[in-house]
Amino acid sequence: MLYSLILTDPELSYENHSEDFFIGIFVTRQKAEETACYYLGNLPGFCDYSCTYRIEEKEVVDNSDNAMPVSVWIVQGWNVNDNFDEIDILESECFLTEERSKAEMNMMKETSPRSEWNIDRLTVGECHWREGFVRDI
Repeated sequence: MLYSLILTDPELSYENHSEDFFIGIFVTRQKAEETACYYLGNLPGFCDYSCTYRIEEKEVVDNSDNAMPVSVWIVQGWNVNDNFDEIDILESECFLTEERSKAEMNMMKETSPRSEWNIDRLTVGECHWREGFVRDI
């Protein structure tokens, strides 16, 4: 099991849209929580506004030897609303190979149509959103 950390700015979220910042995927829930606390207490935007976080458990598919991977592949699909915000986001579990993630994306496209699709390779333990944020005025 891996743990995906997402921070959210609820004040910029609205019906059918959550203003989310994907931070990273971690080996332990504790490491994800420690990272969330650091971001919420230190990085501009995250510590200036009433941001929240959530941690989502992610299974590593086809990991028969239960070894902790260095990197994983994740499939995402989403639609875009009239404000050009991502909505209806759908995300897969974690895969060990790009080939397996591509096969999963093809199956997801058939069962859950979305206008946009992406496959990402993520390094476990690496923070992908490294800076804070500034709200547009």
